[in-house]
Amino acid sequence: MDEKRAMSRRSVLRTAAAVGLGANAAPAAALVAAETSRKRAQEGPEGGVHPVASFPPVDPISATGRPFIWFEPHQDDGLLWAWKILTHHALAGREVHVVLATDGSASRVRRALNGEVSNKYWGRHYPEREGYGHLTPMSPNAFAKARDRELKAACGPLGILPENLHLELDWRQPKIDVHRARELITRYAGLYPNAELCTMWWGDTDPCHSTLGRALRQLHLADPVRFPDCRWAVRRKQGPTAPGAVQYQIPPQFAATAQQMAKNACLAYSSWAPGETEDDGMYAIGLHSVGSDLAAVKRGEPNWIVETA
Repeated sequence: MDEKRAMSRRSVLRTAAAVGLGANAAPAAALVAAETSRKRAQEGPEGGVHPVASFPPVDPISATGRPFIWFEPHQDDGLLWAWKILTHHALAGREVHVVLATDGSASRVRRALNGEVSNKYWGRHYPEREGYGHLTPMSPNAFAKARDRELKAACGPLGILPENLHLELDWRQPKIDVHRARELITRYAGLYPNAELCTMWWGDTDPCHSTLGRALRQLHLADPVRFPDCRWAVRRKQGPTAPGAVQYQIPPQFAATAQQMAKNACLAYSSWAPGETEDDGMYAIGLHSVGSDLAAVKRGEPNWIVETA
C-alpha cells in the first residue's frame, strides 16, 4: 500500500472509531471508503463521465484512415475482449468495421428469457407478468435479432459507424466452422485489401472464438502477402498465460476517453425494456450472460492481444 493510501486508511479508521462504529466495524468502513476514493480518482464517479475524457463539440471519430476489421464471434465479444483495441483505432481515425460471424442464438440466455430455467443474474423470469409473454417462447431467430439490437446500440459508443457494422443476416448460422470462417475472412479481406484483420485468439475456450482465430491464423501463415496484418484478442482470464499475449496499450491521450466510450457501450447490454414485437425491445442479454465481464470492462481491466502467429 502506498503512503497516500496508508494515510487515508488511518484517517478513516480514526473517524470511524470517533463516531462509535467500534473496533470491528472501523477497518471495514475504512477499506470501503479508501477503495471508493481511489476508484473515483482513477475512473471518475460512478455513473458520471470520466473527468479526463475528451468529448469535443465536433465528433472526434473521423473513420477516414486505413480499415480495421474485427470479426465478432457473438454480439458482445468486441466490447468484452477488444474494447481498447476498437476504441483506440476509432479515436486514431481508422475506419473500424465489425463483422458478425454467428447469429448468437445458441446462448443459454434464450431459455432463461422464456422462463424455462433460472439465471444467475436475474433468477427466474415470468414472461406474462414481465410484459412479454405474447412473444414467448422466444424463437432462436427472435433472440438473435434481440442480440443484434444490443450490438447495434453498442457500436456507436465504441466509435463504429452504423454502415460499418456487418450483421451477415443471409450468411450466418448459430455456430461456425473453420471452412466458413476462412470464407468470411477472405471475402472481407478482398473488399478491404489493405485492412488490418483481428479476431479472437485460436486458443480460446469458446469453440466459435477459437474457430475464427484458427481460420485467420491459417490464412496468414499460408499467404502472408494477402493477409499480412493480423491480430488476435485474448479473453482476460487467458491473457496472462496465452503464449505471446501482451496487454494492449492505448496511448495516454486516448485512454480516459476510450474507457468512457466502453462504459457507455456497456449500457446497450444492460437495458431491460420488453418489446411489443420480436423486432423491438431490449432484454439485457449481455448482462444476463456476462455480467461480471461487463463489470470488468467498466473498471477498465486489461485487454490482451497476440500480434504474431
